[in-house]
Amino acid sequence: QTKILEGCFMSKTDRVPAVISDANVLIDYISVERTKVLRLVAEHLFAIKIPRSILEEVNDLSEDQAEALGMEVIDGSLIQIQEASYRGGALSQPDKLCFVIARDNQWAIWTSDKPLHTKCEQENIPVYWGLELMIELTKRELITPEYAIETAERIEQVNQRISVGILNHFTQLFYKREKILHIT
Repeated sequence: QTKILEGCFMSKTDRVPAVISDANVLIDYISVERTKVLRLVAEHLFAIKIPRSILEEVNDLSEDQAEALGMEVIDGSLIQIQEASYRGGALSQPDKLCFVIARDNQWAIWTSDKPLHTKCEQENIPVYWGLELMIELTKRELITPEYAIETAERIEQVNQRISVGILNHFTQLFYKREKILHIT
């Protein structure tokens, strides 16, 4: 999993008009009180779309709060909902709906869920790991590297899927790019 956060993200963020956020990303940033990241992604990288079924999984986020952060709550079409409801495979029904909506609208997906990430890669749907967009925000000088690293450390404490190895790799990316990111 060390290659999780590698690469240049500008090209991906320039290609898609919107990203669908999975519940785990929203839960991570909300649980560590870093909604600033969500707002900055929505304002500067691309529109964040949240399927209503995903919003329902996030206990600490109402539709009004999501909209105040610049996110849009959306509903899938009947055809999309039907397709997502088919049983089988490694994805949950909400993850299938995220995938179908992203595919149909040529949007990206923002998730920390490995099966959803893998499915997106297999089907050439742009996909971002939960921590990944903080790197782009840092490149654009919208957050500091210290803020991004502290946020990742907080998320690692509350999300078992974010291992110490992923956290260390994320931190190392900043030091590899210290000239770009102005770390001294």
